[in-house]
This record gives sequence, structure tokens and C-alpha cells, in this order.
Amino acid sequence: MKQNILKKLSYYAKKNYRSVRSNVFLSIYGKISVSKNPPNCKINKIKKKNELKIANYNYNIFKIKNGRIFTDNIENVSILSSNKLLDKFSYQQVNGNLVNSRHNQVIKSGTPKFLKKFRGSIAVLAQGASGYNNYSHFLFDIIPKIKLLSEGINIEKINYFYFSELNKYQKEIIKMIGLEKKKIINSNKFRYVQCDQLIGVTHPNYFKGTISDAHSKMPRWIIYYLKKKFTSNIKTKVFYNRIFIDRSDSKLPHCKLVNNAEIKKFLISKGFKVLKLSRYSFKKQINYFKNAKVIIGPHGAGFANLAFCKKNTKVIEIKPLDHPNKVYEKICKINKLKYKLIKLKKIRNKKTGDMYLNKKILNKYI
Repeated sequence: MKQNILKKLSYYAKKNYRSVRSNVFLSIYGKISVSKNPPNCKINKIKKKNELKIANYNYNIFKIKNGRIFTDNIENVSILSSNKLLDKFSYQQVNGNLVNSRHNQVIKSGTPKFLKKFRGSIAVLAQGASGYNNYSHFLFDIIPKIKLLSEGINIEKINYFYFSELNKYQKEIIKMIGLEKKKIINSNKFRYVQCDQLIGVTHPNYFKGTISDAHSKMPRWIIYYLKKKFTSNIKTKVFYNRIFIDRSDSKLPHCKLVNNAEIKKFLISKGFKVLKLSRYSFKKQINYFKNAKVIIGPHGAGFANLAFCKKNTKVIEIKPLDHPNKVYEKICKINKLKYKLIKLKKIRNKKTGDMYLNKKILNKYI
């Protein structure tokens, strides 16, 4: 009884604090409203023609004089000019679904953080939770944005790049692209910033629904670009013809085999090398996928490396029956890989995983 009362008091105290905080910052920075054409903002279609045929897509680039950006690092990224929220370029989700700009957090709550001002230009590359500490989304969402920026402007002249906090893989990728460490602004540290010129682009593939739905309809140019950009300078030293992607070290409970040890032992007997991808650098992961002839594993971010595979690589993906994400099937189609799917009945209330794979069934696929 006492604990319940304390929980309720804590809940109302936090709720009241958020409300007071929001009102204070609203009085400082003012209310926000949505606009398709806010002041000091220029929007241009990306028309530059190249072998990727990016100009065939309806991508746009914006530039805002004295522009501002606010993010909660979860479901909202707000592009602002004179207290006007830029429609179509701002990012907001409700229950995992992309929604109209009217639902952006700042419309209701304002910008409840102190503003940090930077001199020069900033390119917006933050995307909320899906772009934070996520290997797959970083490759398919954030890196293509940098390519789109380069189609419209000289990115070497951009002073800063606004990212969610980068993990070790993301830092390695950024270094390979050629972005300097001193130019990176951490959105986890600076949630609300202003600069002389704010620059950004249309999302490369996410226009409605869930981001998983969007990736299932991945534009071909993204995969072609990633493959050419990152595989050309990879020197092959050690590789394996047959690899099994072991997800047992994942912090997430989904798409994991409860009999992982049994499956590993079975596949090793069939000549497979077991890889826990978290132990390897980005370059080594590219090398392993680029040179493999057969790849097996449960659905997970590591399969984003299928973008680097050679034509006719055999891919066997394992996932629960009700799992909706078809992104890796799409990548296999684009890269002309031989894709097979093993769907398994989901196991409930299992701490070690949510799937059981019979090795006799697996043997039929390999």
C-alpha cells in the first residue's frame, strides 16, 4: 500500500515537473507552429545526374539561415526557422509510425532545453532512436543522407555534422567516409542548437508507416552506393566460405535461438565459421560478407552487411513467423543473392531466445 502511494506521488511529481519546465521554456523561446515554407528557408530538388540515378527520386535539400534543430533523441527531430517547424523534413513517430508534423513534440511542448549556438553551417544527420547505436539504420538511413548532401552541395565546406552519439562502429564508418572528428556535434549532449546556416535533406527511404516497412522497399541506389563505397578498398586477408552469424551476445531478446549452442556445433561440423559480429571491426565485417559463399543466421542488424556480398551468395535468414521485417530479403534481391527464409514458431517467455530450430530442418537448407 505504502509503495503504491509513493509510486503515484512520484508519477505526479514528474508530470508536474515536466509541465512546469515546458511552460518555462515556452515563455523563453515561444510557441512553435508548422509551415511548409518558413522564413529564411530555401528548398531545392536534387537534380544532379549520376550512375546511381538519384535524380529520378523526389529528394530535396534545404538551407535555413539562422536555423535551429531540436531533438528528443527518441521519436522527434524538429527543424526550425523563426519558430516555424519545417514540414516534410522534420521527423516524428507515434508508436513507431511516421506521422504528420502537427504531432511533433515541439508543437505541444516547445523546446525544453537551453539553446546552444554555433557559428557556421550544420548538416542535420540525427534521426532519433533508430539512428542511435543501431548498425543497420546507420548504414541505410544516415550514410545515404551524406551521399544526398554531396549531390547538392560541397560537404567539405560544411562546418559541423549533427549526429546522435556515435558508437565505435559508427565512428569507424564516419572516418572511412572522411568526416573529421572535430566537425561532429553530439545531439545527446546538445539537444537544441542554432547555427548560421542549417542544412538537411529528405529521408532517403522513410516516407510513411514504420521504418521497417520503409526498409522493405529500399531504393536500389542505397545498396549500390554502400557496396561501391565500402568494398573497393577492403583488402582480403582472412575469410571464410561458410559463416554462421551468432546473435547470442545481442542485448535484445528477439530473434535468438534457444538451442543456439546445438546449432553452432552442428554447423561447425558442416564447415561453418561461427562469428559474433560485435567482436569485429566494420572493415572485417565487410571482408567476411564480401567473400562468403554461404551465410546463415537469425534476423538482426548484422545482416545489414548483406549489402557487401557478391552475386549468388547463398543467404539463409531465420526469424519468427510473425516478424514483419523484409529488409534483408529486399537487399538480397537488389544484390542478386540466393535468399532462403526459415520461419519458426515463436516461443514465449524464454529468456535465452524466442525460436527453436530443428537441425534436421536446417540441414535441408544447407
